[in-house]
Amino acid sequence: MSILKTLLGELQEQLQSESGDAMASDVTAAQVAEAAVSERLNITLAGGVMNRLKQQALAEGRSCSSLANFLIEDGLRRHGVFR
Repeated sequence: MSILKTLLGELQEQLQSESGDAMASDVTAAQVAEAAVSERLNITLAGGVMNRLKQQALAEGRSCSSLANFLIEDGLRRHGVFR
């Protein structure tokens, strides 16, 4: 079972136990994903950019995903969008 489906089931159970009704079963997978702390993003990078990302991640001993997340956060901070 996917993580999203598991979270959906857990959220529905929690809402049902808190409210005591079946309305929680109306919660959709999209609503669970929207409420998640982390989200997945698929992007297409130019080959050269991807190679540089892989090399840097390897040099730092981290995953490409972790490095990409850091670089995006850093870029947003530098542009004043994310503080």
